[in-house]
Amino acid sequence: MGFGEMEPQFVCFTKRLSRTDVRRNLEIPNGALFLPAGNGVMRVRDRHGVTYQFVASERIGRRRSLTQDWIPFAAAKTLEVDAMLRIYWSGDGNEYVVQEGVQLFGPHIAWLTL
Repeated sequence: MGFGEMEPQFVCFTKRLSRTDVRRNLEIPNGALFLPAGNGVMRVRDRHGVTYQFVASERIGRRRSLTQDWIPFAAAKTLEVDAMLRIYWSGDGNEYVVQEGVQLFGPHIAWLTL
């Protein structure tokens, strides 16, 4: 999604990345929406057409995290600690989109599809 495009309607969650998120797995915030049930697969296609498969893994205590292709994705996109990330469901099956927030000026953030 570039400048001037519509906001996604099915935002799963937004979060600032931690060291664990960048190096091991992405911890899913409590209250995230539109995620697959159980240890469901989330298919993410980046803006270059490369497809990644994340697994929304359930952990002890009902906490969830993204695993499988998450680390290769984070490395390929050179994600860093403190980056703002938004994941949303496309509204079609298990297709998802990942965006990074870019601070423009003041409180304004542009969301760019990775």
